[in-house]
This record gives sequence, structure tokens and C-alpha cells, in this order.
Amino acid sequence: MFNPDFYPTPPQVISQLLNGIDIEGMVILEPSAGKGNIVDALNNLGAKQVLTFEIEPDLQKIIESKSKLLGADFLECTKEQISHVNIIIANPPFSNAGKHILHAWEIAPEGCTIISLCNTNTINVDYTSQRRQLNRIIESYGSSLELGDCFSDSERKTGVEVSMVSLFKPITSEEFNWDGFFIDEEEEVSTGPGIMPYNEIRSIVETYKGAVTCFDEFTRTSKKMDNILKPIGLTSGFGCTVSYNKAVTTKEDFSKDLQKKAWKWIFSKMNLGKYVTSGVMEDINKFVEEQQKYPFTMKNIYRMFEIIIGTREQTMNRALEEVFDKLTKHHHDNRYQVEGWKTNSHYLVNKKFILEWVTEVSWGGEMSIKYNGNQDKMTDLDKALSYISGEAPQKEPLHMWSHKKGLEFNTWYDWGFFEIKGFKKGTLHCKFKDENVWGLFNRKVAEIKGFPLPEKL
Repeated sequence: MFNPDFYPTPPQVISQLLNGIDIEGMVILEPSAGKGNIVDALNNLGAKQVLTFEIEPDLQKIIESKSKLLGADFLECTKEQISHVNIIIANPPFSNAGKHILHAWEIAPEGCTIISLCNTNTINVDYTSQRRQLNRIIESYGSSLELGDCFSDSERKTGVEVSMVSLFKPITSEEFNWDGFFIDEEEEVSTGPGIMPYNEIRSIVETYKGAVTCFDEFTRTSKKMDNILKPIGLTSGFGCTVSYNKAVTTKEDFSKDLQKKAWKWIFSKMNLGKYVTSGVMEDINKFVEEQQKYPFTMKNIYRMFEIIIGTREQTMNRALEEVFDKLTKHHHDNRYQVEGWKTNSHYLVNKKFILEWVTEVSWGGEMSIKYNGNQDKMTDLDKALSYISGEAPQKEPLHMWSHKKGLEFNTWYDWGFFEIKGFKKGTLHCKFKDENVWGLFNRKVAEIKGFPLPEKL
């Protein structure tokens, strides 16, 4: 049927390729279109335009009626042909899928998402320099997911083990056209009394832009040296490389590392750990690692502030609910059952409660708070109680506070809204210092969970 590499993409595989991808209004390239299974799905999902390549003349006639056919061989496609593409969705020939994915990466415009199928061996058996290069790009700019023998029941069957590669090409050019893409920059941003001084944000953005511009100057210097030397016969090409951390780096890799450090600097200056829960900090750390999808501009930085502030109530509600579930799940003594409730699922947290896996014995025999235990639940609870009560939070997380105190086991200490006492078996006993705060906590959780709310606690 046409050629040995012709394997029409099954509907369930197309669903996996397009899962989580916003297709509507996008310009999308399908570089090995076949008879158009993927093209049909893209059109049905509202793609603005689908561009295609297809090497078989008979199949080209089918594809031309569904898309804009750019040519036969995708490996001959140039950057200029697809400079306006938002997404590349591909089921390339299994025999040389790695070569097709690398070509897509090379010519794709900045800000482009690339989703492609490939033979799993292309990734797992990297015995060639081409495959090793592909794995480096996947590690730095995306991920791979094994789908198994998902073509075993397809229109044309094969038992080949298949994987899906997902990549995002970061934005590094100052000349990038931001129109309709994320958030564009403004001349000035008025911040009022904001979280950070305006000039500090401008400074870090300008530092980032200046460093990327310097990187570009190396390329311009290479071209200039080439032009100078050509008249005397040195035509083999002059080149220079940039090294960072003792290794040669590309502009994309340099920009990615620079943005990560800049975002971390900003979040450190905001002292976010004091105001948001451990779960939100995990989300923020994930954002920092994946931030190359977001242009590093002043407006995007302020947008991040707005998101954090605007979702703070949901964040604190989530923290209250998580702590409530943690406390009432493991220790019956933590539960304060209200008379008249008919179901055991409707509990209040007691005025005194027990939290497991918090304490440990230090080298000196003193009580120490585990860094990676449940202490973060206490710290999150303190922040959430501060939010709903309007009182100041504890200045330091529980584990940091404990390191300065020289704590003893079986002794009560004041910390935040609680009195706490630790035991060598790892448990921490806690008492609400203020009955009104205890009542406020339980009423808020009842509201969040939709529990019956008693008139009095």
C-alpha cells in the first residue's frame, strides 16, 4: 500500500497526540500527511490552517483537498516556509523518524510546539550521533512517552513499539513577534506600592536582554570575520563558540539557564515561601523549570504576581482541607465528633491533635524536626490560619524555627497558633492556643467540604 512506511494514524493515537493541545485558531504543520487522518482531526478541531508535506503522488491528491500542500519531501522544507507555524504534529516514517524530528526542531520557529510519533528504539537505542542529539534535545526541551504497540490493531498493522515525543522550542530572539502570543511588553507598567520595587524588576529584565544580545554579537562577529577573510582566500568559514560552565552552549540552552536563574531571583526577592503553601511552592518550582514557554518580560512577571495573589484564597482553602484530611484520617484522637451528627465522616479537628512523622532524635540527643516529614503541613496550616484570622504568621517554617531552639522531647513549646510537644517515636502533639482560632478553622473546613455546620463548637 503506497510504500513500506505508510501507516495511517489510528484515532486513539491521534487523541493522545492532540491531548492538551489547543488547536483552535492555530496554524499547524503535518509533515508526513499520508491520506490525512491527522489532518481531518485538526480541521475538525478548528485549526486556522493546516500545512502539509506528502511524498506519495497519489496521496498528495487526497491531501490537497484537505490542506495546503507545501511539497513532497519534508526533509527539504525550509524555515521560511513554516515561519508562521504554531504547532507541528507528525507521524513520520518509522524508518527515519529521528531525522524528521531533528529537522522539525531545526526549522521550527521560536515558540513552536512539536509533537511526533517515533519508533521507541529511536530513543532507547542511541548508537548514532543523530540519536544522541535527539535525546539531548528531548531532555532539555521536552519529554517522551512510550505508547507501546499502538498500531497493532490499526488500519495497517505493525507490532513496532511506538513513543510520542513532545518538544517546545524556546523564544530567544528580541525580534520575536509577540502579537497574539502570551503577553506582549508595554512601554511602562505602573505598579503603585506593589510587592517589589519597579526598578528592580526592570533591572533583571534588562540584564536578561543584555546577556542574550551579547550572545548574538558572537554570531555577528563570526560573519564579520568571514567577510574580512574571504578576499584573501580563507573561505572555509570562520566560527566561534560560547562556553558556559566549562561546556559549549547554544543560544537556546544559555537563554533557558539564564531565565531559570532570573525567575528564581525574583521569587526569592518576593519571599514567596512566607506567603504561600508548600504545594504552591512546588508548582512555582515546576514553573521555573519549564519557564522557557513564557517570554521573560516585565508584564509577564507582574502577571505571575497577579496569579499568585488572585488565587491565594483557593490556595489557603486547599491547605486547610489537606491538613484537615491528614489529621482526621490517621488518629481517632484528633476527631471531635459533634453530638447529633449521623455519619462518622463529619468530624471536627480536636483542640488537641497528633501529627505523625514530624520529629526525630538529633546527633546530640535533642529533638529535631524532620525536614522532609509532615512538618510542612504545620507550616501550611499556620499560613492558612493567618490568612483567615488576619493575624501575623509564624516568621519561620517549623523545621527552621526548631533548629535554633535546642528543643527537648516531651516538653511544650509555643509556635505560631499552637503549643507543640514532640516524642521520640516521631509524633508531634499540638494544641490550639486560641479557642476562637480553633473554631474558625473548623467552620472554614466545614464550609469548604459542605459539612453540616454546628451552631456552637
